[in-house]
Amino acid sequence: MKIVRLFVLLLLGVSLWHCSSSPEGTVIRGDLEGADGLKVYLDRVGFNSANEVLANAPVENGGNFELAFPEGLPSGVYQLRIGAQKAVVALGEDEGLVDIKGNLATFQQYDFTVEGSASAKEMKERMQALQGAPVTIADIKSLVETVSDPKIGAFIAINSLSRAGEAGLPIHKIAVERLPADDKNKATYAQYVSQLEQQIAMRKSQELIQVGQPAPDINLPDPNGKEYALSDLRGQVVLLDFWASWCGPCRRENPNVVKVYNKYKDDGFTIYSVSLDGLDPRRTAGLSAEQIAQGNQGQKKRWTDAIQKDGLIWDYHVSELRKWDSQAAKMYGVRGIPKTFLIDREGKIAAVGLRGAAQIEQALQQVL
Repeated sequence: MKIVRLFVLLLLGVSLWHCSSSPEGTVIRGDLEGADGLKVYLDRVGFNSANEVLANAPVENGGNFELAFPEGLPSGVYQLRIGAQKAVVALGEDEGLVDIKGNLATFQQYDFTVEGSASAKEMKERMQALQGAPVTIADIKSLVETVSDPKIGAFIAINSLSRAGEAGLPIHKIAVERLPADDKNKATYAQYVSQLEQQIAMRKSQELIQVGQPAPDINLPDPNGKEYALSDLRGQVVLLDFWASWCGPCRRENPNVVKVYNKYKDDGFTIYSVSLDGLDPRRTAGLSAEQIAQGNQGQKKRWTDAIQKDGLIWDYHVSELRKWDSQAAKMYGVRGIPKTFLIDREGKIAAVGLRGAAQIEQALQQVL
């Protein structure tokens, strides 16, 4: 009798253990050192839309939390938020128990372990890899094409290529194509890509200078009065860069331009910089010739100081010192700076409006 009773208890123990290890629906369980006393939130991440808060729970007992969804969570991308830290996780179909362990201080750097979900583990590994060295458009393309779970590629593409413009469009299309037909984000993402195509087409139609056209010549003096003609650089690939010392976005973009120049200057690549520093003639009315000359000297100094400070070591720095009244800027339809035009070895426009080292480099590699 005692043997039977013991056997029943053993069976009951096995049954209880099985129930606790295989919960109904989806359970996201965490053990994060340093998170005790905080709250954890789970959001459903929308593609090109606001996130939706799904649940929250206290973090207790030294960093433990549990978010339970008896009905299960559908396949998708989710975000965990704890204090000021957050990280995204991907879930596949019919996920059960997902275990996350780490330290809150490094949670946002994806320095944690994930068990119980292949998709969540892959998302963690991919996002952690993106935390290191600068990521190029080619890197994102490779990721989108090779990632096992296509919703991970779609999420990373739509969030990392927001400023890539036309260069990112083919990658967006690959990401959309890889999403399964029943993925609820597929239609939203496809609509985003369609809108992006329309914006690019409209911008191109408004460009005074079009890709494939010969680059109009510019012949202007440098700070010492020596004239440089853009046409003298025929045979090289040239980045025509309109900028100014007073332009914050230009100054922030300069390190990207310098990086590309240093990498490709020995391969037949150079930069022709046109500064929109100087005095706007509309604001010099009533000033004497001497006052205008003094003002321009100050503007010239700001220009040359910026060249030196930003490390713009190429020779071709020119300006009319007429600010927005620059005839060169008008000829190229420049209405905002920084504005770039990539010119191929035959003197034709190869790309317009490149921003960021990765985008410049990708376009450059196609024409070098």
